[in-house]
Amino acid sequence: MKISSRNEDKFDLYLRSVQTPDSDALFLSRRFKKMTGQPLRILHEDFCGTANLLCEFVRLNKHNRGIGIDLDLKPLNWCRKRNFPHLTRDQQTRIHLMRRDAVVARTEPADMIVALNYSYSVLKTRSQMLRYFKNAKRALKPGGVFILDAQGGSAVPIEDQEVWDIDGFQYVWDVSRFDPITHRMICKIHFILADGTMLRNAFVYDWRLWTLPELQELLSTAGFQDVHVLWEGTDPRTNLGNGVLRRVQRGRAEGAWYAMVVGRNFSDSGLR
Repeated sequence: MKISSRNEDKFDLYLRSVQTPDSDALFLSRRFKKMTGQPLRILHEDFCGTANLLCEFVRLNKHNRGIGIDLDLKPLNWCRKRNFPHLTRDQQTRIHLMRRDAVVARTEPADMIVALNYSYSVLKTRSQMLRYFKNAKRALKPGGVFILDAQGGSAVPIEDQEVWDIDGFQYVWDVSRFDPITHRMICKIHFILADGTMLRNAFVYDWRLWTLPELQELLSTAGFQDVHVLWEGTDPRTNLGNGVLRRVQRGRAEGAWYAMVVGRNFSDSGLR
């Protein structure tokens, strides 16, 4: 479908541009099973936005339940309006969306908590991040898994724009500012529509570019164990990520890389 300025929907454009919730739900379920030997049944997503991941997760199994936390009411309402009608009534009842601050939110204990699309990067100080990690640990069942995704590489903080052709429109990733002292970066997403108009600043992010050593050290300080990195391999034909994530001890110095940071909660009790 061609996208024009008359029917644009920035949340739908975002989903079509950068998200793969169906494959992500499968990946997380398989990773949890591999790590714990148990099925993933309660998935908690912080900074969940439109909760596309949770919608796909509850489709996988009739026993699956999702918890979504976000401070912004607009994407949560979009999920209820646009995603829920494509779910059965039973599936809808197995998703609990809450407008909360993920740093302090209290929820029932989950098997797995994720914060994806670098969303946790809105937290810019070590004290904020440590507080968030401690809260996530409290919200996990014993043996539960916490996963963040991360990006890096020499090209990532360069102030520049990348344009990607999507079906019916173009996606523009704009790193408009980066401070090497604080690692604060301002990133924007624009969409160029089929009629030639631009949906400028559809999404604007004020982030800190966290490094893998920082994230691992803070997870360990928060009490997580078995802290490790899953590294995405590179397709030699395209020089892009191949979508295969493996546990590694060392990464490669590349222009851009994608990884996940994982920790386990081995405490005797979950939510306190």
